[in-house]
Amino acid sequence: MRRRRLLLLAGGAAAAGALAWGAWATERSAAGRLRTNEAGIIDAGLSMPADVEHHFVTASDGGRLHVVAAGSGPVVLLVHGVTLSSAIWAPLLRELRSHHRVLAIDLRGHGASVAGSDGMSFERQADDLLEVLDALEVDGATLVGHSMGGMISQVLLARGRAALGGRITGFVALDTSTGPLTQSRAGRRFGAHLEQLAGKVLSRSSARGTSVFPGEDAAVWLTRASFGASPSAAEVELARSQTQSMAPATTAEILGPLLSFDGRDLLAVIDTPTTVVVGSRDLLTPPRQARRLAEGIPDAGLVVAKGAGHMVMLEATELLADVVAAR
Repeated sequence: MRRRRLLLLAGGAAAAGALAWGAWATERSAAGRLRTNEAGIIDAGLSMPADVEHHFVTASDGGRLHVVAAGSGPVVLLVHGVTLSSAIWAPLLRELRSHHRVLAIDLRGHGASVAGSDGMSFERQADDLLEVLDALEVDGATLVGHSMGGMISQVLLARGRAALGGRITGFVALDTSTGPLTQSRAGRRFGAHLEQLAGKVLSRSSARGTSVFPGEDAAVWLTRASFGASPSAAEVELARSQTQSMAPATTAEILGPLLSFDGRDLLAVIDTPTTVVVGSRDLLTPPRQARRLAEGIPDAGLVVAKGAGHMVMLEATELLADVVAAR
């Protein structure tokens, strides 16, 4: 009996090991198929045009904000999500520039922008958007906010169109949420623990001089999870490269505002005409959160990009360009 039990245990361990090896091999194989480089991004037409303008705006707290600009016509201001940068908007900028003046900002601590003395709060970053529009003398812009950029946009727009002085006249809320991530007490406790744990891990990564993700294969596979049905290797690499270049310490600093964001009370006072856009396969800010956002903002519309995930600007560029142009 004892020998049989040992054989069963050994067999179970071997099976578990085989499953783990198979999962690891599958992940490495899948990651390998999605790997490319900067040349692959350029060949796929996902890089910024060489003739874009680069502006640097000094924020009121001493921060330095980088803005990419191209085209002429009605103004569109593109605001990216956490760990990304203005580069994520390259395909949409190319699509819109023939009929619009397109501005894409690097949020503070992202891309080529540097935070000032006020830190990373969403209120401060909402001030950044308004200060950029003021510095570049922009009126009547359509604001497109992706993910965290959409949350920051909600904070700004809740001040009301009168307070914004006509700087923004339309809003596209892209793959974003009004929060909170969970409304239960247990969920809030879990979120607090998650923030502490992630902060420690990212702080250690910063001390070691390593990137946000623990390894290249993991970085590719975790980035792939942000997409829907069938992203290209170039699309995944475009997003991965931006996240991997993000300073872990900055990522840790922004986790607090991101995980604690609760914009439910802001929605009813947003008086800017709004369209909410979400990928049908968005796992990070799923369609149910988009519906809640659209229902909360007066007269907001909702557009669902079939098959797309959290990166609609890459996965359904033409659809998003049409929504922006109509806004």
